[in-house]
Amino acid sequence: MSMSTLTSSDSGFQYVPVPNAHVPAVLAFVAARLAGETLAANPYGQPMPPAQELDVEDEWTAAQLLKFSTMATKTSDTVSRMLDLLSQNPGLEGARSTSQLAQDLNVEYSVVKAVPTQVTRVLRAHFAGISPPYEGLWGTKDFVPSRTDEMYFAVTHERAAQWRTLRAEGLGAR
Repeated sequence: MSMSTLTSSDSGFQYVPVPNAHVPAVLAFVAARLAGETLAANPYGQPMPPAQELDVEDEWTAAQLLKFSTMATKTSDTVSRMLDLLSQNPGLEGARSTSQLAQDLNVEYSVVKAVPTQVTRVLRAHFAGISPPYEGLWGTKDFVPSRTDEMYFAVTHERAAQWRTLRAEGLGAR
């Protein structure tokens, strides 16, 4: 297969064909880079551009999580519903794949697949320095034994308890 890119020096973008099976990983990579995260390893051996400097907060406050969940956007609604499901069984054992979440939430696969990119945009605009309220994991890399080759979502036990407390108090979008 011939690999060529369509490049426009005016747009600042390059269009590169990506196999469908790897699109979620590419989206997660781009979302991480836009959020200023640096990667532990560069498989291509070339210097990576420096990530944007951010004061990264490890935890969301209840007020921030409430603000995010009540933004009345498709993204905040989808993520709130994801947190409802993921908080029922936190940790790696409760991680759900993109396809599982799409089925459980009764939404198109493409909606869940786009969550990392959409969340990154929301975070950059309204919550600079905070990482997503969920953990993004890769099925073939982050699990032993390996799972399906797609992105998985999980929440920590702390995030699950925080989310359940907000919901028990009647807060957050429903």
